Amino acid sequence: MTTRFSPRTRLRIAAVAAVVTVAAAVLTVIDAGNRAQSLDLGSPLWAVDAAEVLGREFAIFRSPLGGTEFNMEMGGFIDADSVVVTMAGMPDRQSYSLDDAELVALDAADGSVRWRSSAVDIGGCSPTLLDGSLLCYSGPYVSADAYSIFDIESGERRDVVTPWTPIIAVVWGDNVLALEGDIESNDVRVHSGTVDDPQANWSKAFDVGGSWESGYVEPVMSVRGGLGLISLDETLGFDPKTGDQRWLYGYTTCSSTHTSSDGVTLVSERDCEGDGQARSEYAIDQYGHEFASADSPPTGSGSSFSWRYSRDEPSGGTVPIILGDSGFDRKTGEKLWTNREVFGSARSLAVIGDVVAVTDTDATIRVVDLFSGEVLWDTRTERTGDVSWNGDLVVDEGVVYGVNARTGQRTWEVRVEPDGDDGFGSWVQPRELWGGERVLLRVSEDRITALKRS
Repeated sequence: MTTRFSPRTRLRIAAVAAVVTVAAAVLTVIDAGNRAQSLDLGSPLWAVDAAEVLGREFAIFRSPLGGTEFNMEMGGFIDADSVVVTMAGMPDRQSYSLDDAELVALDAADGSVRWRSSAVDIGGCSPTLLDGSLLCYSGPYVSADAYSIFDIESGERRDVVTPWTPIIAVVWGDNVLALEGDIESNDVRVHSGTVDDPQANWSKAFDVGGSWESGYVEPVMSVRGGLGLISLDETLGFDPKTGDQRWLYGYTTCSSTHTSSDGVTLVSERDCEGDGQARSEYAIDQYGHEFASADSPPTGSGSSFSWRYSRDEPSGGTVPIILGDSGFDRKTGEKLWTNREVFGSARSLAVIGDVVAVTDTDATIRVVDLFSGEVLWDTRTERTGDVSWNGDLVVDEGVVYGVNARTGQRTWEVRVEPDGDDGFGSWVQPRELWGGERVLLRVSEDRITALKRS
């Protein structure tokens, strides 16, 4: 186990949170167009240490979305406008679990703790609020099967027993969708209802499944653009209103899929042997109809579609989709442009409005116009931008700065104090950025720092 320095040796925060009042400096930078400009080098708004919150020296922050068992997501919050909810506890480095966990609600304006509540029996929480409350569920590793509802203002908790063990539960409008059953036996069921009547709307059994581990890699169930998704070793689309199955696609274990915010699913089918390149790439609509396909890349042309979507927020239904190294009309499937040089070696895509930030294998960010496929600007950075906030691409290089997504011009900068020794293994990033409605946050295991507020 990697040695960790005590938080007492780091920058300490007086009480639970403190507002930083250091005067801003002026910094001259060169933007993407090689133009010199002067920016105020701002200071963080506030910072909170996990050790201070729990009163325990080696406490850490974790995402509340995955609960306390096998929780390896360092970042992750539940955005409740004026409040952000995170989870804090004591790490078990051998099992990757979080002991003595608590849900912690932080005021987005000043970082003060609004409320704390025990989360030792929480298997996960929905990222979307339910009528002003946080919906969590028990998960498979506790004795009681229940929903747990936390009032977002007070933290008051109410538990409702369910007739089955929820693997995951998500809020969709006024409804709660819950998945339960046996993943390894392809025997899962989804129920739609309310907290007090979990099966009020419908209950459906689905012949879909995967390995035990597949239930912990990505959200097993989600709703995107009016399409319900069960994502395991195979992916199933269903109508969240009725529970009717729309489509089912099975893949090799080396294949990948991504469903956009409007329900369009991009599929890259791969062989696990040989060069591992994509053999078939296509897009399907909400009803499972294939409407666009990309030519398989020639051998040695690059990985093509091996990227992950770090962010996907197109500005509307006319913004093209990316399939392979080309842009396609997301309604008709017409190919609009091709840019193999950029997308052939891409590793991460962040769709922001009508542009896409493409992170290359050498940590170069190229921002591409989605309508033309042309590179608008590029830059090289050690920590690439996976987050946008208020229209800016955000990059963390110790100094965290915002960049106009279309021009590459820096718009603001904030200098952040180093967090000390963040690392304890290669399976987690040392820090992350997270943008909510009210506040932009920088997160490490030990500290949450507010950078900007809208």
